[in-house]
Amino acid sequence: MTSQSELDFERINRIYDNSTFAYLGVVISVFFLGSISYHFASAELTFYWVILVFLSNIPRLLTSQRFSKKIKNHEINLKNVKPWEKYFFISSILPFVSFCSVVFMPFKENVLVCVLFCTMINICMVCGTLLTYCTTRSIMWLHLSLFILTPVVRLLWLGGTVPVLLACYLLIAYFMIMRLAKSQNEIFVENISMKIDSKNQSLLDPLTGLSNRRRLYLFVEKLIPASYRNGDSFSLILLDIDYFKEFNDKYGHISGDELLVSLSAILIDCSREQDLVVRYGGEEFMLVLPSTNLEQAILLTDRIQLIVRDKLKITISAGLAEYRDETSFDQLIKVADNALYKAKEGGRDRYQVA
Repeated sequence: MTSQSELDFERINRIYDNSTFAYLGVVISVFFLGSISYHFASAELTFYWVILVFLSNIPRLLTSQRFSKKIKNHEINLKNVKPWEKYFFISSILPFVSFCSVVFMPFKENVLVCVLFCTMINICMVCGTLLTYCTTRSIMWLHLSLFILTPVVRLLWLGGTVPVLLACYLLIAYFMIMRLAKSQNEIFVENISMKIDSKNQSLLDPLTGLSNRRRLYLFVEKLIPASYRNGDSFSLILLDIDYFKEFNDKYGHISGDELLVSLSAILIDCSREQDLVVRYGGEEFMLVLPSTNLEQAILLTDRIQLIVRDKLKITISAGLAEYRDETSFDQLIKVADNALYKAKEGGRDRYQVA
């Protein structure tokens, strides 16, 4: 089941990813609207309008660049991603308002034609909105409301039968498009949720629900650069159930599977949210502990062994290793595995520090 934080992370990522195409659409639209304003309103006002649109988009561009940089450096995660949706919404208000203000230019002649041309461009922008910002209702609502309702206000301001009828038609279209946008948002969010679920299933062990090796290497791919950048060490615990084959032979494979599931639950309970618990293979498990030195890893191992003896009436052996800059992760696993082997050779129900 997809968590809300996972869903928000994917949704908000898409907002910023798609904003590049939105900026391209704005540039093209400004060119066409500026041409109309230049020829039928005022060259001076057109210049000021273009400058206003450009300046108002700077905060949004800076917000997008800052988000991209933080994502690249792994500084944005499931816990702190939510406010970035609000940042984007706030930084979008002035650009949208300034863009839509062109419809109120004092067109000297062919006013109705110019307003209708502006409306046509706005409708094109609305189509882009339904694709670009479909994962967030607040930004869609802001964009659609401004791009459709500003021409409605301008047409009503013009007065006359034709402009008023056109304004009424646009109002009907507005409500229909808002209903479509709501459905579009629900479909896209559901698709994102299904995609996350599918991805998560491919990264989990089907029996225990723990992470598998694929997820392990994806996790470490981000962990090692972050540890290097922050000057943090991380530790590895490789543990194995003692005499698991004998347990299976005595109680059967179903009981063996139940034991693996029970041990997995203990490992999850003992670990922190930032830790990764992996079923490494068979009765072998791995804990990857960010920002953790060997002394802290030893305390955790002692705690796990104590709880396992008490609750499951079995023993486990463990090998511990700490990451160092000159070591690859595969080498770190080999070091921990050698330590586990020594713990087994030393009588089991113990740990060995590499």
